[in-house]
Formats: sequence, C-alpha cells, structure tokens
Amino acid sequence: MKKRVVYLFILLLLISFVFAHEDEEGLEDFKDDTIEPNEGIFRDFLPASFIITIFIFSLIPILYLIFYKRSFSKKHILFWIIVYIVGSVTLVVVADTINLTLNSETKGPVHWHADFQIWNCGEELDLVEPEGMLNRIGTELFHEHNDGRMHAEGIINDVGSVDLHNFFNFIGGNLIGTSFNVPTDNGVVEAENGDLCNGESGEVQIFLYKVVNSFAKQKSGFLVEQSKVDENYVLSGYQDVPPGDCIIVEFDKKKDKTDKICETYKIAIEKGDMIYGN
Repeated sequence: MKKRVVYLFILLLLISFVFAHEDEEGLEDFKDDTIEPNEGIFRDFLPASFIITIFIFSLIPILYLIFYKRSFSKKHILFWIIVYIVGSVTLVVVADTINLTLNSETKGPVHWHADFQIWNCGEELDLVEPEGMLNRIGTELFHEHNDGRMHAEGIINDVGSVDLHNFFNFIGGNLIGTSFNVPTDNGVVEAENGDLCNGESGEVQIFLYKVVNSFAKQKSGFLVEQSKVDENYVLSGYQDVPPGDCIIVEFDKKKDKTDKICETYKIAIEKGDMIYGN
C-alpha cells in the first residue's frame, strides 16, 4: 500500500512538471511587445503552472485516505471535498501574497496619496461622480474617491508605473504632453495644445508642489517648491498630504508657474506648517 502512495506522488510530480512546461511555452507564444504595461501594474499573479501544482498536491492527503480507508459515507465525501477546495484556495492566496511581496519594489502593500486639481481655462474640473458601493473611479489599486486625491493602494511591482499618465488612463481619461481628456458629469472635457483659451493659444501644463525636506511622519516644518513636470511624473511615497504631492494639471496660456494650489497645501501655509520656497 505504501508503494502505491509513493508511485502516486511521483505521478503527480511528473504531471505538475508537464503543466509547468506547457505554461512556459504558452507564455512565450503570447508575448506581444506592442501591449503597453498600463494595466495590472500593481500585480504579478502566480504562474498557472504553480497554481495547478498546488491543486494537484493538495489531493495527496485525500487520496492517501482513500487508499487506506475503503469505505466513505456521503458526509465524509462532502467534508473532504470542502477541505480540499478551501485548503487549495487558501494555499494559492498565501503563496500569491508571498510571491507579490517578494517580487514587488515596495516589498509589501503601500498607501500613497497625492492631491490634485485639473483646470481648463480658469475653470476647475470635477471628475465624474463615483457610482456604486465602492465609491471610486479607477482601479482598486489606483483611484480617486471624489475627494481630489490620488490613491495608490496595494503592492506595487514597478514604482515607476505609479505615474500621472496611468492615473488618467485608469479613471477613463488621458494625459500626454500635448493634450488631456477628463471624464466629468457633464461629459468628457478635452484640451490640446494650440486650442484657444480666453482668446489666446493654450497649452497643457503640469505643475508640481513638492515638499523637499519631507519624511514619513512629518507634521510641520515643510519646505515646498513648485516646478513643472510631465505626464510620467511618479507620486511621492507618502500617505499624508503634505508631505504627499500637490499636482496641478492646467490648460492655459504658457507660463512658468501657476497660482493654483491644493487646499491642503494652502491650509498648511496659512497655519505656518509649510514655507513656500519659490
């Protein structure tokens, strides 16, 4: 009887290797260099071969019992089916969490915030209202809650992907160096370099208020500077704002600085917790 169990174990091991080999070949065939890595930037789920291996090896204890116990009642069968399903899924979830953590740049989940405003010829735009119980627009891991704040929440594989371009994509809009489109309750608002803005040629510009002396638990003594950035700007890794960024996306005549500022930064300056350096 013990030999049967050993043979069964070897057979399952060989099957898992076959699945692994086929899965690798399938991935090679599926590669497409034209696909932009905008979706799924936070997750890198377990390979299918690894998941299949977990489900196959989870059968071993049940098969062992079948070999050593000849009779099973319906209750026993139902019980072991439940044990198998729950146990296998739990192992996959645990293995996936470990895999994500070890392979991510952040080595675990993050909760980063940045406040933002979008202006079109002097008019501030409000993003479309979130619908449903989740109260957000965007993805689970990069979204907005109708609060003028970008939320990056989860395990991030590539920190460089937590940028403005991806945020606009995820909320159903677009932002590039020469144009933007923004979903609002009154429809999609579009702007492109060269369009007229209050009688003058306008330009899409991105202004950044950034704390230059920040640390994670800082509550006051912020020194902030304003600069221009592009759509590839990556959020600073802070939960509180400030020291998290203030980002102003503005379509207006070309200028070096903006007079627009996030409310959180304005309040910090008024309270004396922040010094505007330039």
